[in-house]
Amino acid sequence: MCFMKKLMEIKNLIVEKENFKILNGINLIIYEGVNTFLCGTPSSGKTSLLKSISGMQKYKGHIIKNCKIEVLFDDYSFSKDTILEELDYDTLNDKQKKIVNKFISKTTLKKNPFVVEEKTKKLVLLCQVLLRKPQLLFVDNLFSDLDKKTMYKILSYLKVKKITFVHVSTCIEESLNYPYMVILNKGSVAVEGKTLQVLEQEKILKRLGIGLPFYVDLSIQLRLYGLIDKVYLSKEELEGALWK
Repeated sequence: MCFMKKLMEIKNLIVEKENFKILNGINLIIYEGVNTFLCGTPSSGKTSLLKSISGMQKYKGHIIKNCKIEVLFDDYSFSKDTILEELDYDTLNDKQKKIVNKFISKTTLKKNPFVVEEKTKKLVLLCQVLLRKPQLLFVDNLFSDLDKKTMYKILSYLKVKKITFVHVSTCIEESLNYPYMVILNKGSVAVEGKTLQVLEQEKILKRLGIGLPFYVDLSIQLRLYGLIDKVYLSKEELEGALWK
């Protein structure tokens, strides 16, 4: 990837609390156009990493930012009576309103942000970030309350707008939507690489307490018995391989 633009580079990132290292010398590069799935077990350092990138937490080391970066946390700190007011909708230009209307209906905009469903709350947070026009977007657990249609709509929008996306989550099934994968463990990068290559390191992942997506796990087991010769990511691909 040396010929690709580095949007952000992290060098020897250390976060300490009461002489305990929460992040222990993380090195990580995010390249333009390489959407990444970042995961880890609880206490692996995911939240501390995001807070360091966003400037909310003191750290040692270097975070080199080469573009506009935004971090979206799962934090509903709303302060207005309607979503319209929360987004300052009336002050937006037509292009900005188009972004909001793509994800939130005009009827829903009139509702109180505190009483709408979790899905809508997350979309309000997403719109707030997208209106700031990031080139690199980190998101903490965005899709847990979203249906697949909405999830793919978001991913499609980010692709069209050429916004590189790093999704931080504990749901391993979501890793299949991303070409690159990073796994944190005890404050360090334990494994990283192309998603399928990482997922095929079954023994390492299980030792780290990371499960496998169902059809990846099933593929690996069937391959051990010689029934298939590669790992498949979906039910359709696996069934096709078994019945051909």
